Amino acid sequence: MQNKINEILQKYMNKQNIFTSISYLVRDICISVTFTYIAKTHYPPPTTIMFLLWIFLYSSIQGTIWTGLWVLGHECGHGAFSKNKQINDIFGLCIHSFLLVPYYSWQYTHNKHHKYTNHLVLGESHVPAIKKEILNVNSSFIIGTLKLLLGWPIYLLFNNTGGRVDANNNKIENNNSLELSHFNPKSVIFPTNKYNFVVISDIFIIIQLFAVFSMDYLYGFGTSFIWYWCPLVVTNGWLVVYTVLQHTDKNIPHYGVDTFTWLKGALSTIDRKYPYIIDEMHHHIGTTHVLHHLCYSIPHYYAKQATEELIPILGENYHYDDTNIIIAFFKTMKECRYVDDIIGTQYYKTKCI
Repeated sequence: MQNKINEILQKYMNKQNIFTSISYLVRDICISVTFTYIAKTHYPPPTTIMFLLWIFLYSSIQGTIWTGLWVLGHECGHGAFSKNKQINDIFGLCIHSFLLVPYYSWQYTHNKHHKYTNHLVLGESHVPAIKKEILNVNSSFIIGTLKLLLGWPIYLLFNNTGGRVDANNNKIENNNSLELSHFNPKSVIFPTNKYNFVVISDIFIIIQLFAVFSMDYLYGFGTSFIWYWCPLVVTNGWLVVYTVLQHTDKNIPHYGVDTFTWLKGALSTIDRKYPYIIDEMHHHIGTTHVLHHLCYSIPHYYAKQATEELIPILGENYHYDDTNIIIAFFKTMKECRYVDDIIGTQYYKTKCI
């Protein structure tokens, strides 16, 4: 099977086209700007109820559009945007900074996630807790809602649900701390040679924050809240949905040091069914994620075709779930609470209180 997989991957590797990638970036920016213009022509609505409805609709749609930009920034970090590393980093730094993602910092930890997918010790992001580590909350709706609203910034700020070990594979004792922050150049989650890169990421975040708060200075207090922060919350919510559903299910294994292999981890990935327009806007990040973990440098515009060729090769090793994503997300929050241990092959269990 491995040889046949490699055959397909080789077919689509090294096919990054900078002009094609930029065309998708321009498309997403144009859609966002056009929608902003449309929203602005209908602002402000005449009543409080209409105003709240306007904010909800604007944020939901704009935040969904911006998620497509986030995916392109993510491709830059993987070298899938262009064959040139400098070009990838320039575009990735600008795109991700616009969305307050520290580009180089997250690039490092995200690549670690790809190297150790579903590894119970060395893995990164949404690492399963053992029973004693989880909150005593029995509501999947509360857990899911908190994750949607706060999960992404809390992960970046405090490394919540991040790995169990630091950059030197030493056990992290002080969990959920600013000492583990993606914004901290001295964080133990980074090797010392990443210090300057984290600083660069932070500088670009500061520049973006200055631009955002300048909106309030130029156009009045609350402007940035309406036009930037509200849609950003939606974008962050989409990131939580994707990252949870891509690797979390009660039937998907997680591996300890004694059972993990890279291929096992890469195949512990789930493709989901997303609405057509969402899938197109988000560059197929949720419907072709198995392929992405087998070879992350393949650009999104070849992902669907490559996935179709991979499915018959992978057979029962290909995971797909067509459950409605909203139902799937809250079902996952309910069923996937903890694992028994961090050794062997473990499956999520539901907490009984």
